[in-house]
Amino acid sequence: MGMPDPAGPTAIDPVCGMTVSLKPETRTESFGAEAFQFCSENCQTKFKADPWFYASGRAAGREKAAPANVQYTCPMHPEIIRDAPGACPICGMALEPMVPSDEPSEEL
Repeated sequence: MGMPDPAGPTAIDPVCGMTVSLKPETRTESFGAEAFQFCSENCQTKFKADPWFYASGRAAGREKAAPANVQYTCPMHPEIIRDAPGACPICGMALEPMVPSDEPSEEL
């Protein structure tokens, strides 16, 4: 047996992938028979919005699953279309992929 971990037990935040130290004040949500821990209120809120997506591990593969030939556009300047991610030349905002999404839009 190894030496006890001085940092104590840890868990992986299912939203961002960070290692979270398990303490009494650690943010926790239950889904099914499992408990999930979070690094921040933001990650906990995202999990609550779609617990199945994060609990299933699909979030971890999301970044790698982007389809080929995706174009990117500025949310504020839809006339800006690029073949790679980057910043909008007009306002500097990060360009977003132009792919259909099942996630709810704040604009709708």
